Amino acid sequence: MQSLWMVVAALFYAFYAVFVKYSGFEGIGSWEILFFRSIFGVVLFYGVMRFSGITLSTTHPWQHLIRSMCGTLSIICGIYSVSHLNIGLAMTLNYTSPLFVGAYILTTSLLHHARVNWGLMAMVLFGFIGVVIMLGPTIGPHEYYAAVVGLAAGFFTANATTFVKKLGMLHEPETRIIFYLVLVGAICGLIGTFLTGGFHPWSVKGALYILGLCICATGGQFCLTRAFSRGNLVLSSSLQYTVILFSTILGEILFLEPATFPVICGMLIIVFSGLMSSYFVRRENKFLKEKAKTSQSKTA
Repeated sequence: MQSLWMVVAALFYAFYAVFVKYSGFEGIGSWEILFFRSIFGVVLFYGVMRFSGITLSTTHPWQHLIRSMCGTLSIICGIYSVSHLNIGLAMTLNYTSPLFVGAYILTTSLLHHARVNWGLMAMVLFGFIGVVIMLGPTIGPHEYYAAVVGLAAGFFTANATTFVKKLGMLHEPETRIIFYLVLVGAICGLIGTFLTGGFHPWSVKGALYILGLCICATGGQFCLTRAFSRGNLVLSSSLQYTVILFSTILGEILFLEPATFPVICGMLIIVFSGLMSSYFVRRENKFLKEKAKTSQSKTA
């Protein structure tokens, strides 16, 4: 039952995308959104760390920096794509990270002349075919850039996830990992805002939208962490794709964004390929661990 927290997380992230979209309508830029979302997290997670007795000092600063930069790039790309594309479309592109993880493993195998997981290769190719089907007849030339940025969000998420796992193996607390992510996000958001013309004057609605997206992003992060830490990993990974369903429904209701047949087909292909890619990645990791154990036992 703990995995059902992922459904709650998906709802939070779907409404987060809605508030990002509305913020864009109020003239609030992507870098401003990044800054306010992140500074909200800095205050919150610093308080949590103080309350939990977790210090800011770390013996792995470079790993934190790389993870935080990848995470920040993923967030800003996600914000930009949601602001310029249909919500359901943008969120689907943002959740292509399993395809990039699979592509990375395949590339590593080919470069090292190791065993190639053909099932994983098929799913990665199938997933990117789904992207082409979804985008092909749906977006105009003026939206191509936003679509590429949406895919970049998935790419950077895949890299960030890899470093989260490495930091977890180094016994870094989750709260510290998230704190440095939002700290780097706040710094980058502030720099980006000033480089793109500074802060814009807010309306009352704009302030409420920013508050809404901050609450939803934080709530989503909390529920996602709870689902992965306490629930079944496979079920939690599968349920995170419900964000695409929620986002598509909200986009149709609030913004009259039609879910055409090619879009639905592409989404289903991407979700299926993402789930199967995650499955093959876990199998590949299990195979490599067993191979390493066998090699060690032979050496001994």
